[in-house]
Amino acid sequence: MNTVVYSTLGFRATDAKPSSALLRQALDLAGRADWVSAYHALQQAAENPADSRCARFMLWEVCQALGHPDVALANLQAVLQDNPVTSRYSAAPRRRVLVLAVPGDFQANLPVGALLDATGTELHTLWLCDPEAILKNPRGAFKGCPPPFNCVFIAIAEDARHQRALLAADRLAETLGMPIINRGERIAAVSRAGAARLLQNLPDAVVPLHTLIERDSLTSAAAGPMPEFPLIIRPSCSHAGKDLARLDDRAALRTYLDTVAGNLFYVAPFVDYRSADGFWRKYRLVFVGGRPWPYHLAIHSDWAIWYYNARMDLEVWKRVEEARFLQDIRQAFPGRALAALRTIGERVGLDYFGVDCGVLPDGRIVVFEIETGMIVHDWDAIGAFTYKRDSVESIRRATEAMIDLSVAPATVAA
Repeated sequence: MNTVVYSTLGFRATDAKPSSALLRQALDLAGRADWVSAYHALQQAAENPADSRCARFMLWEVCQALGHPDVALANLQAVLQDNPVTSRYSAAPRRRVLVLAVPGDFQANLPVGALLDATGTELHTLWLCDPEAILKNPRGAFKGCPPPFNCVFIAIAEDARHQRALLAADRLAETLGMPIINRGERIAAVSRAGAARLLQNLPDAVVPLHTLIERDSLTSAAAGPMPEFPLIIRPSCSHAGKDLARLDDRAALRTYLDTVAGNLFYVAPFVDYRSADGFWRKYRLVFVGGRPWPYHLAIHSDWAIWYYNARMDLEVWKRVEEARFLQDIRQAFPGRALAALRTIGERVGLDYFGVDCGVLPDGRIVVFEIETGMIVHDWDAIGAFTYKRDSVESIRRATEAMIDLSVAPATVAA
């Protein structure tokens, strides 16, 4: 079975295009963010057996954009039922990468396809649909012959639900005998609680301790002993700020538990990281081979910042400051903060990962999150955000160089 699929996200005019008119139409509609029309075109394409696999993969993406994660996952599972490999070919590949991923939403894996374009990188993604079966028989992971590749990139993001998949990814990667980018054991170590342990006593940094607490214990604590307020809380599997809250007292805790589902919650002390001008700044850096590269800066009047709610597009001064940060990381990170970043790269020990952090008035950094699944893309790098292109390209080149360096010894040995 042909493993080729097409992505509706960040599709470029230079990318290979499907032969089907309906699939090409869907790509065009998605490129204009007309997700509803793209959905209807793909539903129609899915009825044609020749287009069904590609259409359902694209529906996995489009349904997430429309806010229907269950329908999205059902489409992905249909794609993988007969063959767990999906491919993006390159006309002139300089490297061929086997990506190990787990079925889920956009946040379940690092979107390697957004980071590395098809100009020189051919991607084959093996989706670990049944980790237990792979743990028992790693060589049975492929249905038929595996595609050609010269390194393995474990793209599965840290999540409590991915523990067995990360174990299976490590077992499979070792069996394949090729260079490995990001080992699953190290990915599992950067959970919110794990990262705090990993970075404890880090000089020139504040790393809030995240504690996993069951609902029953929190309910009791709402009327009894409790860590000092204010604190922040979120469900254990929450990402992108979903159900994240700052709580200032026990009454707020009771209200939160009455309105938010879940049995396990991360609780951490709240750190006031406001700058002297009263704004909050959250920096995202991507570490490649231990070196930090700037990716973006979000500036907001509220402590709960994500790039999408900071509305950087509405304020010229914010974009000017972000551009300075992207051009020279030292503009935002003084000497002691840079020293802390270097230590983070050493302690985490992953080939590729992202960090969200702030800078305190005294020059120390405060670490919010370490994650391997943070997306890096240049899809919005037009118009007001043209200045972001160079930063994304630097991360891309650094990642390609890191992959090529890992592959070189194996090539020489072969």
